[in-house]
Amino acid sequence: MSSENFDCKYALKIGLLTLVAVATTFSAITSYQVKGLLSNGAAPSAPSAPSAEAPAAPAAEAPAADQPSKKPSDYHFGIPYEKAVKAKKPMIVLFYADWCGFCVRFMPIYEELYKNHKNQFNFVKVNVEDNKYEAAVKKYEIAAFPTVFMVNTKTDKREQLKNENFGDMNKLDELMNDFYNKNK
Repeated sequence: MSSENFDCKYALKIGLLTLVAVATTFSAITSYQVKGLLSNGAAPSAPSAPSAEAPAAPAAEAPAADQPSKKPSDYHFGIPYEKAVKAKKPMIVLFYADWCGFCVRFMPIYEELYKNHKNQFNFVKVNVEDNKYEAAVKKYEIAAFPTVFMVNTKTDKREQLKNENFGDMNKLDELMNDFYNKNK
């Protein structure tokens, strides 16, 4: 075996080990940051702020004692998507998956928004795994959960609520009031 061939194999092994170390470190940092987001910054009366969760295979995990345990589909408020898009009132549409942990934690916040703004908006929940909503999921280009849009149903003007605001009820109320005043 030539020393040139040996050096190339050695360099390849070192490169792969470095890549694994970097990926592991990045994963640990990301996990730490997400846990920090979920435990800090939320108003005492509101659940912790969720972050967007990319689609992945469902994981069977037991909820923590302080975490909501109801799936998004267990909440019964709002109106069907098909009815909301035909209404004259603006709508708030939540795209979710029942297995999404962030969606589960966001639902009490969404329910509170419903209570605060049901006179201004029609509230809608769309389960992205339900085939009847396939066209809506494509139309709104949903790639992460939960995703929430404020929609003027008369003009189809849409504005997405940023996940970073999900833990701040005052900010959400302000954003929704601004959208409503501009689109009533």
